[in-house]
Amino acid sequence: MRALLWITGLMFLIIIGAILIFGGSKKAAPILNALKPLPDYAKTGSSVNMTTDGMINGNDTHRQISITVDQNQRVLDIIQGYSGTVMNHYAFANTQDAYNVFLHAINNVGFLSIYKDVTTDYVGQCPTGDRYIFTLNQAGNKLATRWASDCGPKAGNLAGDLSTLQDLFQNQITGYNDLTDNVQL
Repeated sequence: MRALLWITGLMFLIIIGAILIFGGSKKAAPILNALKPLPDYAKTGSSVNMTTDGMINGNDTHRQISITVDQNQRVLDIIQGYSGTVMNHYAFANTQDAYNVFLHAINNVGFLSIYKDVTTDYVGQCPTGDRYIFTLNQAGNKLATRWASDCGPKAGNLAGDLSTLQDLFQNQITGYNDLTDNVQL
């Protein structure tokens, strides 16, 4: 009888322990917006963008230069004001293979690299200089935003090589210098 009580008590403790260990704990919630390596987005309907946002000035004189690249096209937009009015739009064809190589290139120079101790909000930052905003987009959603400026080495959260990123994006647009020559940022 004692052995039966002892075995029953032991079984009860094992069951309670199993419930507490396996059934009572909550699993960590998955990170829904964890980023994949940039080249993994080559065949997913994604796009990457670099916007050069000029000094903060009057709406009529404010300008931005936006370059967007995806698997089908490369686009240059010259934008007036703060509401996104496109003054000039230039589109060039692209291919899946070219986009894949481009994603590898910008990945290698730190397109998604980030300083964690710097604000992610670029609005109003570096008011007398230029801000460079880099985004990864998929299905109309911004998956990642990084920014830099010409107001100092850590005036922005982009930890990648700004100069090389600028060159890579500008080189995607045939005749970039001629098309942007008259734009006053």
